[in-house]
Amino acid sequence: MPETKNNDVSNAQINQSISLLTGTVQALHSGLTARLEDMRADIRRLDEASSNRMNRIEDNLTDQIAKQGEALTGQIANQGEVLNKRIDGLDKAVGDKIAGLGTRVTALENEDKRIIEKVAKFGALGGGVGGTLAAAAIELIKHIPH
Repeated sequence: MPETKNNDVSNAQINQSISLLTGTVQALHSGLTARLEDMRADIRRLDEASSNRMNRIEDNLTDQIAKQGEALTGQIANQGEVLNKRIDGLDKAVGDKIAGLGTRVTALENEDKRIIEKVAKFGALGGGVGGTLAAAAIELIKHIPH
């Protein structure tokens, strides 16, 4: 029976060691499981924080793009108005210059008519004087003794 007692002690020690080992493994498993859950929670928080940050960036960029678009639209409209005003001003100035040129051309045409009339009068007068001189010369030649 002494062998049985050794076997009993031995079996009891083995059972106790197995129980201790099982408890340790369960404690390790519980700790690892808890750490894995913590890691998963951290990853979820990081993912959520990254998503929120990206959403804020996208919203900010969308707002900035909208503001820039509105500003550019306003600038284009203002430049169009300024350009239209300048064109209207140039159109009026060119119209005034054309009207002024028309008046000047009319004045030059009238001046040209007066000059033509004067030339015609002087030509007629010159022709009359020349005819009179020619007639006088002929009369003088007739009265000169030959």
